[in-house]
Amino acid sequence: MAARTTLNRFVEACPLVVMSRVILDAVINEDLDAVFDEHRQRGYHRQLLYSHLTRTIAQVVLGVCKTPNQAFNKLAETIAVSKTAFYEKLKRVEPDVCRASVQYSYQRCLQMMSLLKTKRRTILSGYRCRMIDGNHLEGCDNRLKELRKTWARALPGTAVVIHDPQWNLVEDIFLIPNAHAQERTIFTDILETVERKDLIVADSHYCTIGFLTGISARNACFVIRQHGSLKGTLVSTRKSRGRTKTGQVYEQQLIIDQATGATVRRITVELDQPTQSGDTEIHILTNLPERKASAARVAEIYLLRHEIEHVFYLSTTTLTCEVKGLNYPMAALFLFCTAMIAINCRFVLFAALAAAHGRAVCETISHHSAAQEICEGCDGLHIAIPDDEWQSLLPKAAAARTDFLIEVAQHLNLRRHTKTVRGPKKPPPRKTPFKNGTHVAVQKILDERN
Repeated sequence: MAARTTLNRFVEACPLVVMSRVILDAVINEDLDAVFDEHRQRGYHRQLLYSHLTRTIAQVVLGVCKTPNQAFNKLAETIAVSKTAFYEKLKRVEPDVCRASVQYSYQRCLQMMSLLKTKRRTILSGYRCRMIDGNHLEGCDNRLKELRKTWARALPGTAVVIHDPQWNLVEDIFLIPNAHAQERTIFTDILETVERKDLIVADSHYCTIGFLTGISARNACFVIRQHGSLKGTLVSTRKSRGRTKTGQVYEQQLIIDQATGATVRRITVELDQPTQSGDTEIHILTNLPERKASAARVAEIYLLRHEIEHVFYLSTTTLTCEVKGLNYPMAALFLFCTAMIAINCRFVLFAALAAAHGRAVCETISHHSAAQEICEGCDGLHIAIPDDEWQSLLPKAAAARTDFLIEVAQHLNLRRHTKTVRGPKKPPPRKTPFKNGTHVAVQKILDERN
């Protein structure tokens, strides 16, 4: 009875913390051990289970702990292994296990969204849209013995993420421990996941003849920006195809492979405003039939790439997806994969809020504010209600737990978590240097103002 009263207090005061724990427990649990057993090559279970390792690293990802060392010290009694054994396990997590964990989280979150009656978004009728982009992990501290003799930053690797914009979830991930290896080294692995009626959307890094023809060979389609190294041969004349919100649209046929005669549509957008790199026009290649998508629609689909970049932005600013103290590539990449699992759980949380308050209201809620509340209240909830009591308080059936999520979401104080909307940016005023140097006393400026 006391535990129920405590839970009700948390529901009233910080419902996002309660919702976060419910969703994370549905994804990061003992089922991950079965995923580990199915995909491991040389790893094994002893005292430290894979699910326990993931749950420990999730403390770092959520910002509850700053480092894996702090998370280990906090959960040392439940982990029941030495710190050395913990780090040995962490740095030897296999890429296939990491990838399978992200895939598992996608399926679990998809089930919860279905129970929440979240409406699937349609990008292009008849096609499953999949967005691909790579994330290069930043340089970490030189803690390895071999790195202490150099000023060069240590690069822990690259992660190539596949995002499902229909459900706004991370669907798959490919890991490249060698940070100097190009993303193109895993094109064969990506092509193995492409199915009929898939629509692959990607930037120019993925614009190679082999990748484009490989997608076409699987009866799938692509919308990919043309890379400068893929010249091709232009045929027919360029025709105007209207406008999008970013510029004038043109279309022309392009032969990308002279040997096979493979031809694609080349969509050109003459931009109203240059890109950050100074480009005044961009070229997009696609094999979508014109009856399925007009040139303007292809350009609009390519613009949706910002959504996967938004996923990376959220994982960097509202979660901890990189820790500078992790030198070993697989330790750093495992942390990044755990962040992708957490971001999937975050989108389920927002789907529950949309079910309770409506999608329009949900879009005004700040991810940063939600992450801060979860980080601040997570420890308190675990201390107040231990795991054994927690499980006894929750409904057993998946559908009942989903109803519980919506019920808790209704207690959210929307004012506390509304995004701050600023007006349009003003051009910076012209700056003049001070005659007496590069510093100025603020008090002197205030005195002059008065």
